[in-house]
Amino acid sequence: MAAELVYAYRVMRLPLLDSDGSAIGRIDDIVLVPSLPTIPPRVVGFVASSQRRKIFVNAGRVTALDNAGARMRSWDLDLNPFKRREGELLVGADLLDRRIGHEVVTDLALRPTAGRVATWEVAAVALSSRSPLRRRRSIRIVDWGEVRSLFAMSEMAAEVAALRDMHPSDVAARVRSLPLNHRRQLAEVMEDERLADLLEELPEAEQLRIIEGLDLDRLVSVLEEMESDDAADLLAEMPGEQRTRVLEA
Repeated sequence: MAAELVYAYRVMRLPLLDSDGSAIGRIDDIVLVPSLPTIPPRVVGFVASSQRRKIFVNAGRVTALDNAGARMRSWDLDLNPFKRREGELLVGADLLDRRIGHEVVTDLALRPTAGRVATWEVAAVALSSRSPLRRRRSIRIVDWGEVRSLFAMSEMAAEVAALRDMHPSDVAARVRSLPLNHRRQLAEVMEDERLADLLEELPEAEQLRIIEGLDLDRLVSVLEEMESDDAADLLAEMPGEQRTRVLEA
């Protein structure tokens, strides 16, 4: 059975719910990262308004998207202001109303992906056009691959895509040869599972340097993807305040 599609325009008007179903904010935008030319862009998180702040909610913290809202698996939020990472695209800010030829992007269809943690990817794009002979716009739905230029990758995102098919030990060797700021930039745009694999191949001192700039939700998601022994070892090496925040998340 085909996966049920969720439309981005509707998602960006949903309440943000805690695990009990109580509203704790509102979804304002959806954060995507481009992928390889044959792999759909994926949702990495959501921009939400909560307590008069614009915050980032990692996709791994959201268990379901339905008519009721975007439900989180726990009540706690990282209220640090949202900061866009290298290679990210915002559906509302960057993609909706973009012109492609004589048509305009009006919506994106998202579908859930298979896996232990809930996540979504772009399945299709809604395009509208208006004929001089018609008052109403006509809308057509196309596969995301037909408009892949809409999701053009930055140089950094392209580098992450190139590393995706390499063995984690080879990725670690490549990453260790890069300057620290470049390593951190790569870490910011890598998939959680891939970053977890990379960290498991690095000495703990290198792990700490790379994760230093990650926000709390992202760090928790990456730790959850690591082998339990490796995650425990990394937690033990973290500064006390950072370790406490992770354990309380």
